[in-house]
Amino acid sequence: MAYFDWNATAPLLPAARTAWLEATGNGWGNPSSLYRTGIRAKGMLDSARADIAAALEVDASCVIFTSGASESNNAFLRIVRERELSDGQVWISSVEHPSVREACRHYWGDGRIVQMPVTRDGVLDVDWLADRLKTARPALVCLMAVNNVTGVIQPVRQVNEICRLLGIPFFCDAVQWFGKCGGPLGAGAGGMSFSLSAHKFGGLKGTGCLVLAEEWLGSRLQFGGGQESGSRAGTEDVAGIAAMAAALVNRLRPVDTPVRAARDTFEGKLTGFWPDVVIHGKQAPRVWNTCCFSLPDYPANRWISRLDRKGFEVSSGAACSSAKDGPSSVLRSMGVDDSVAGRTIRVSGGWETSPDDWDALFDAIGEVYHELGESGPESGPGYVIRI
Repeated sequence: MAYFDWNATAPLLPAARTAWLEATGNGWGNPSSLYRTGIRAKGMLDSARADIAAALEVDASCVIFTSGASESNNAFLRIVRERELSDGQVWISSVEHPSVREACRHYWGDGRIVQMPVTRDGVLDVDWLADRLKTARPALVCLMAVNNVTGVIQPVRQVNEICRLLGIPFFCDAVQWFGKCGGPLGAGAGGMSFSLSAHKFGGLKGTGCLVLAEEWLGSRLQFGGGQESGSRAGTEDVAGIAAMAAALVNRLRPVDTPVRAARDTFEGKLTGFWPDVVIHGKQAPRVWNTCCFSLPDYPANRWISRLDRKGFEVSSGAACSSAKDGPSSVLRSMGVDDSVAGRTIRVSGGWETSPDDWDALFDAIGEVYHELGESGPESGPGYVIRI
């Protein structure tokens, strides 16, 4: 199978597997225990934390290990809401991940959420934000670093600086950033809090971290024991954290030029063969691995199932469930018509995806197009991957 859904999850990196096996064998003790087995595990935990902090360019005290970005996002939003002294608003981009959007709805309610608009290419409208901040002060601003559907890179550093100067807390879901944008967010001096998940860059599922800006240090994410300097109770997954550190350090290395260029070559072939193909976010800065596009004919579920039969695993640009098609909220925010959104698929390669893999995917799409044109409607429910 040719895997083209790296934005959903990445295969386990060999370096991460090696680190996990080492920690499982030699660091299986409870890192809170004071005898040598526990001390050995604590040493591995501290080493992984130091490696992650150095890679992220933050202080090690700011790194709180969690089960992943969904937990981190929910936890940070909760502590902001608990500390809030007034009934202010939370401003989020209209293309935020559901783990941010739905948590904001829970903690603030729909009436206190302002969705910041994006351009037709999916980039936050910074002029709108700057103008709105002249007359209003939200309790929190949230903006993801890279959109998981389109691969569009958001102006997080610019927005963080605007918020810092005004004393407004800023939070970033940075899940898709690491390994795809060339380095850390540079959050150490900027007061930005952000989250990441190990499985997005070659670590294990169920492992991640929340990086807290200094003003939020000491916040309690989870109650119980005194782990994570009292911030998050629960025995740490030393092996998973060691694997995450190994994967992060590896993925922050420069990506080979042919790998970086393969997506653009693929898009050139698509638009050359189908001039009316729509590539969402094409005019915006994007990560090198993602292409979200709408083909001229046939719903997304038919494309996905046919490509799967040919050995190519892709996902849908529309957030759909079994037998129920509907436009992605991301594409709707970008002004994409529902009929176009329903024909959208997302392909996302990875660090080991070769130019030949991208060429083979293009060939398979052409084959499927001809097959669909020769076949009648398919019966039964369609299943579209939810992203």
